[in-house]
Amino acid sequence: MKSATGGVLSDRQWADAVLLPHRPFATNNLQRGQYRMSRDDALAMRYVEHSPHALLGSIVIDCDHVDAAMRAFEQPSDHPAPNWVAQSPSGRAHIGWWLGPNHVCRTDSARLTPLRYAHRIETGLKISVGGDFAYGGQLTKNPIHPDWETIYGPATPYTLRQLATIHTPRQMPRRPDRAVGLGRNVTMFDATRRWAYPQWWQHRNGTGRDWDHLVLQHCHAVNTEFTTPLPFTEVRATAQSISKWIWRNFTEEQYRARQAHLGQKGGKATTLAKQEAVRNNARKYDEHTMREAII
Repeated sequence: MKSATGGVLSDRQWADAVLLPHRPFATNNLQRGQYRMSRDDALAMRYVEHSPHALLGSIVIDCDHVDAAMRAFEQPSDHPAPNWVAQSPSGRAHIGWWLGPNHVCRTDSARLTPLRYAHRIETGLKISVGGDFAYGGQLTKNPIHPDWETIYGPATPYTLRQLATIHTPRQMPRRPDRAVGLGRNVTMFDATRRWAYPQWWQHRNGTGRDWDHLVLQHCHAVNTEFTTPLPFTEVRATAQSISKWIWRNFTEEQYRARQAHLGQKGGKATTLAKQEAVRNNARKYDEHTMREAII
């Protein structure tokens, strides 16, 4: 179904509103690489980048099952109807949910909560339709390309909250080797920010350019641990967001206050641990003394 009537998405609306990048990456053959091109040229390709590296405008799931469309639209279902399903002749498809009115920023190191939530939503949708957890999510089957049979759904976007299902997990693993999809962005942010705060103290008297390069190196190191690494454009954007925010906003007073707070928390934990260890050792000593006395 390639046309829309009433409240159903259309080719034109997908090209004009859903597709966000001004110069998206696109290709006709994934094995031959992807290239940035104009929107008009990209829309003639079989695969296209649906969201730029900085903003998440859609959640796309790769459903590697021959009944992908049925899984996407079957009623009753535990997930909202997708805005589009672009399927190959085999029935395998990319299933897309359009986000709005506000898109999710993937590069703002000061606002990770929406991105973490989007990651959980993405995971829940994958579970719901049996999606491929190895799918990176950057390029999608172009719905308006004639090689795909496209079934369109609602013509209005969803909020993240509207896409929550019973499968949406409460927490996600943060180990790099377990991070997939949007989880890679979240893991890279968390790992690099935790590393960067104490590193800033050692490099605060250097230049901002050297600091940017140092953070980029660490982001790249985290990225290499992912099963499917993020594109360099996303790694660079993430590194720049973290390095610039810390460099512009962090001061020696803030650093000392942060260290004091962490030390206070750690001190309490250490004290409790030491107290428990002392009690355990005392109990062991008493038991040993009693045995010797009995014998």
